[in-house]
Order: sequence, then structure tokens, then C-alpha cells
Amino acid sequence: MPEGPEVRRFADALDRTLGGKPIVSLKARTKTALSWQKEHPTGVLLNKRIERVLSHGKHLVGLIEGGYYFHSHLMMWGSWAILDNPPQEIDRRERSRIVVPDACAILYSAPIFDLGTGNPFEIVENLRTLGTDILRYPDEKPFDAPEFLQKLLTPENSDRTIGAVLLDQQIVAGIGNYLRAEILFDCRLDPWRKVADLTGEELEHLIHSIPLMAQRAYATGGFTVSDEARTRLQNNPSLVYTPGSEYGTRHYVFRRTNLPCLECGRTIRQLRQVTQADEEGEKTRIIYFCPTCQGTNVELKKSKSKRKVVAANENIIEV
Repeated sequence: MPEGPEVRRFADALDRTLGGKPIVSLKARTKTALSWQKEHPTGVLLNKRIERVLSHGKHLVGLIEGGYYFHSHLMMWGSWAILDNPPQEIDRRERSRIVVPDACAILYSAPIFDLGTGNPFEIVENLRTLGTDILRYPDEKPFDAPEFLQKLLTPENSDRTIGAVLLDQQIVAGIGNYLRAEILFDCRLDPWRKVADLTGEELEHLIHSIPLMAQRAYATGGFTVSDEARTRLQNNPSLVYTPGSEYGTRHYVFRRTNLPCLECGRTIRQLRQVTQADEEGEKTRIIYFCPTCQGTNVELKKSKSKRKVVAANENIIEV
């Protein structure tokens, strides 16, 4: 799934291409967008100028003259493409096509594309409830640490693991699986540490690492390692799966299972971690980590991962 840095790069590209230009045509194929178009006059968006395209977390928003907007979420496989000469035929993966006088932007494979009127950050529920963005725009204040801590350190989160909480977009917006693994490694934090057990120093590390890793990934196209670490990965065949390939050189721990840790030399591991539990059961995601640097007891976590969650009288109990 594209994370905050990837979505910001899409937003930047669309803003450079579409920003300030009138809409020649806008076609959409998602149910919500088609429904909106049926309820509004044909061509209501034609010749309206796209004022700005921006992102917040994993969401992308286009602000259109006259108080209109479009909103997309790429989910797992979505992407935006910018073309000078778009194909006439409609690809089955196409979800939206926005044409301006000199270019075209096409949204592929994303299930969420909405059109609307008003302020999308107040109208769209998933936008309205987002936490602070991991990537701030130059005209904004830096990463909002007080807001992050306020949402993180609530009684409801005290018994949750930090590995699960970092994926909660209502607490902090833009972190997905690769960034959470890299942030936790950078902070030397066990993914299974409870929020209530985090020390002041560990919280300070998180406040520093979240925007650092996000900005590094944004600037480099997805790399979270430092320049020095990247050089080591490129020049030492024992540190990667396939020497000469970029795969395995982008991150410290993410998708480096069974390879040596760049800090201690011990083996990187992976396990499934529960990220959400409700009456429907457990939802898990793979987490990558260094047991030595992050102080994780792998065998203990393996045994805990075999627990089941069942619903009883609307309460969650572990058996």
C-alpha cells in the first residue's frame, strides 16, 4: 500500500500538472462519483480551475474552483499516472480520468474516488478524523508533536501495542507497514511494547523519528536508510538477498528477514502482529524487526501470536 510519502509525491506531480488549469473533462467510474455526477448538472465541473492538489496521510485531495473537490485513496494497488497523450480506450483498471488543456491524469486500481462540494476535510469522514500528518508542507508548522501525543496517550490506547497504534490513521496519518517497521527500529522499540509503558525518552525518539523517516522516504522515493547505510548495502553482498539488485537496499529491517542487522549483525526477523481485535476477530500485519536491537523476545511473541479472540456478551476475551 502506498504510504504518506508516496501519496505526497503523487499529489505533488498532480499539482504541477493540473494546478491552475481548467478541467476539459472529468470522467469517473467509482459508484460514489457516478452517484454524485447523476445528482448534479452535466458538465458542472467543466472549465472549473483546479486550484490545488494536496495530500494528508494516505489521502489525496484536489480543490476545484467554486468549492468543489475530488478525493482519492489508493488502498493497496492504486496509482496515478500523468500522460501527455492519453489512450482513447478505457483500461479496465481506470477509475478516473481528469483532462486539462495540456495533460491528463488517470487513476488506476483505486477503489476510492469521490467528488463533492464544500471543505472535504470537514465533509469526508475519513479526512475529518485523521491524525496529524507525518509530512508537513513548507508553509505549515513542523510535525505536530503535541497533537500526536494527545491522541496517542489516551486511556483507550494505554493497553495497545506501539506497533499497532502507529498504523492507526486517527492517531498519526501516513504510516503504513514499511514506515512503522523503520520508525520502530530507528527508535530501538519493541513493536509489542504497550503504549502505557513507553518512557518519556522513548516518546521523544518517536517524535523525532516519525517525521525524519517520512521526509527521508519522500525525498528519496521510498528509501529510509541513511546514505552511509545504503552504501554498505550496495557494496556488501552478505547484507542483501541478491547482490547488484536494489531489492534489500532500501530499508533497515522492512523485508530484510533473515539478513544481518546493519547495527548489531544479528538476524532480522518477522512475525505477524495483531493490529486490531473486535467481534469479527483479529486483524494482523507482518512486522519486521531486529530482536537484539529492539529487545524483542521472539519465542514469547510466537506463543502469544497463537492466541484466539472470541466475542462473548459484546466483550473481547482471550482464550
